[in-house]
Amino acid sequence: MTTSATLAQAVRGRLDVGGNLVKADPLLMRLHLRSGGFEGGPIAIPQLASLCQLSIRLNMSLSRPIDASDDENLIDMWVETKPSDDGVAISIIDWNERRLPVRSDVSESERQRDFDKLNSVGRVRTDSALRILEISVPGFAVKTNDLSEQRMLEMFDIIPSSDQSDFVEAIAERQPVREQSVRFNPDHSKIFQLSGQPLINRAGIYSGYQFRLRPAASTTEMDISPDNENQGNLISNSLFGSQLGPALRQPLGKIIANAETIGAKLEGPLRGDYASYAKDIASAGRHLMDLVNDLSDLEAVERPNFKVAADDIDLVDLAHRAAGLLAVKASDHQVRIDLPSEDKTAPAKGEFRRALQILVNLIGNAIRYSPDGSVIKIRVDQIDGLATISVSDLGDGIAAEDHPKIFEKFERLGRSGDGGSGLGLFISRRLATAMDGSLEVESKPGKGAKFTLSLPVRE
Repeated sequence: MTTSATLAQAVRGRLDVGGNLVKADPLLMRLHLRSGGFEGGPIAIPQLASLCQLSIRLNMSLSRPIDASDDENLIDMWVETKPSDDGVAISIIDWNERRLPVRSDVSESERQRDFDKLNSVGRVRTDSALRILEISVPGFAVKTNDLSEQRMLEMFDIIPSSDQSDFVEAIAERQPVREQSVRFNPDHSKIFQLSGQPLINRAGIYSGYQFRLRPAASTTEMDISPDNENQGNLISNSLFGSQLGPALRQPLGKIIANAETIGAKLEGPLRGDYASYAKDIASAGRHLMDLVNDLSDLEAVERPNFKVAADDIDLVDLAHRAAGLLAVKASDHQVRIDLPSEDKTAPAKGEFRRALQILVNLIGNAIRYSPDGSVIKIRVDQIDGLATISVSDLGDGIAAEDHPKIFEKFERLGRSGDGGSGLGLFISRRLATAMDGSLEVESKPGKGAKFTLSLPVRE
């Protein structure tokens, strides 16, 4: 079946001299992102990239048809290009879509998408500023084109819950979202469970989120067993669990998202010093968010009945995910993260989100305290029925008498102004213990430090 999109006006975009898509109308930007690109990055539509390169090389305007595709459609376009000293202008005057033919050699992601449709599971794809690029909601006829500028938090209300990951916290830290209860704004009676993964390429560039929606069985879909009732009472009586934490995270999340949008000049040109101010605001917001998260985690891990999930995890996979989340920070300090081969596996038992949290903390600390231009080594092993992952840096090291101290609350060994709260290692060790594992350090002054997380091997 062929669908012809009647364009009231041309779809326009612009590439700079380096081939980066620096400006694009929503329809073109959506195709670019679905093709694996990211905002401000190299154009990810191969035929369009080739046409633009030819136009620049010949220094002449070109007009011709090209083919492209996204996850579900083949797209025929008529494209006109016009080169200039600072790049090339793109004008698309025709746009025809055809459904991709059904194949027998479908990929696992395509198979999962089909199962989602069968089980009435919706999907939401966003850009880096959480603007909705595509959406399907079970039971609702939602037109993606009507939501091109709609933000995720405007379309869905987050429902706090004692045993679910906080949405704003996860988004701010570029972490996976797991079973978060949300209410769909067009119909407030509809509750969904939202799960998603950040879209981060091998270069560590973050381009948005891919979410899955499934209808909740009830308004909260929580187990109201006595244990959960007690846990809920503990949360409701806590300071950060139900009061200050949620009250602070939402405005901080908006500050960070808006400041990053301004700093990245996604809404248009901006003076360089103002863009720098916006990046400083985003950095300060992330620091405050980290502090709120640390205090919330501190409250959680010190509860007598604190428990974690027993997921099947792979420490090699988690290492690559954590390194991807911190790739930009490492690049800023010219620090290289030496990772185990992706072909290797290190199966373990532990909560996915909490194990990732520990590794992000360990690698983040290693980057913070390593000299610029050095290497951080991450290694996995299996010893005495435990799967281990170690993070080694070339920093100043830690004296033997200070090894116990660094795992104490608010202990920073006299360091100041490094952005830390002194809670990360305390929380990480408590989380490791809750997963029936351990977190240990080996270090000498001037010899760097090696932190090792050990978890039960997955059988």
